[in-house]
Amino acid sequence: MGIADGTLETPPSKTLVNNGPNDKRWNVIILGDGFTTGEKTKYRDAADAFVNALKTTAPFNEATVWGRINVHRVDAWSTQSGADNPQLCADGSGPFNGPTSALTMFDAEFCSGGDRRRLVVDEGVVLTIAGVVPNVEFSQPVVVVNHREFGGSGGSVAVYSLADGAVEIAIHELGHSAFHLADEYEFLSEQGCTKGEPDHDTYTGPEPEEPNVTKDFNKATLKWRHLLTPGLNLPTTTNPDCTKCLPASSPVAAGAVGAFVGARYFHCGLYRPVFNCKMRVKEQPFCPVCKDAIRTRLAVSVPPPVTPVAPSPPPPASKLCFVAGAVYRDPSHADVEQLRRWRDARLAPGARGRLAMRALAAAYARLGPPLARAVERSPWLCGLLRRRLFEPLADGLRRRGHEGGR
Repeated sequence: MGIADGTLETPPSKTLVNNGPNDKRWNVIILGDGFTTGEKTKYRDAADAFVNALKTTAPFNEATVWGRINVHRVDAWSTQSGADNPQLCADGSGPFNGPTSALTMFDAEFCSGGDRRRLVVDEGVVLTIAGVVPNVEFSQPVVVVNHREFGGSGGSVAVYSLADGAVEIAIHELGHSAFHLADEYEFLSEQGCTKGEPDHDTYTGPEPEEPNVTKDFNKATLKWRHLLTPGLNLPTTTNPDCTKCLPASSPVAAGAVGAFVGARYFHCGLYRPVFNCKMRVKEQPFCPVCKDAIRTRLAVSVPPPVTPVAPSPPPPASKLCFVAGAVYRDPSHADVEQLRRWRDARLAPGARGRLAMRALAAAYARLGPPLARAVERSPWLCGLLRRRLFEPLADGLRRRGHEGGR
């Protein structure tokens, strides 16, 4: 199959990770740009390195997460090796090893928007070629570019180069492209903390949509309040001079979840969950808040993997949380367990309102299964019910001390 500045192998795709039917899995589709037919081994080694890195990165290394993922490699060969990398960018930088130009399948180029490290491709062509993988409903294309300059980008397509540590770029960019995670660093450009960025001193806009940044550090309403480390002050750090970045040292233990000033390219006004996370420093692990967002995104989009187990008697219908289990796609999720404990406490002998709860549980045993089946067909409805109903309810019960039989 021939395409401008490139060709496709026959057959064009190979499945590297198969955890079930494509239409019931989140499908990562790896493509290469700037690899010629003489560089097939180099590209395939790069694809294998990406898969190995992803499956060992938390939370993807969890069985329930990895089991929702398939990975496919599309073998696309470019006319020439490399990528476009101009002599001078608007940011004043030059290429580390001289300018390059190449005719490639996806038109990879550095310096997008004047930023040397912003490496982009023609997303329309990528999405078209990614379509050769059959029966894919949920997917994320990832393009590895055959160039040693450090760079990458996120969007409809995650892009990264073959620079040292490049696979970490790819996983960071997946955070943007697939899971709607924001950058957590507090500067727009690398020079932002030393030369100043007056347009990025203090954020004054609305609450960001991304799950890992916020302007709200109120302990009762903070997005990640259920993951906070006990005893931390909020905000956990403050910046006395918003014309500069706060000095890079953490006042608390690594990994502690609080509200750290500086995020989404602003010195002040926005907060991130931990001092360092993969969305701030690519070599770091994902923080608990980002991990939770990844699990949630996959849970509401992809059915859970089926693991053969020895049959066991089902619990009584009155003991199941049908709709909550369908919404979370995980009957053992902490929120589902919280709702179950509250329900069981109300059913205990001597509990207030026990008779009414028994009647409600009996009705739910009849109506719950069809409601759950209706809900689980709609990822959008699952997400809405989780955010607007079950998460606030479970969080409220925790705050009021409804644990076990209390």
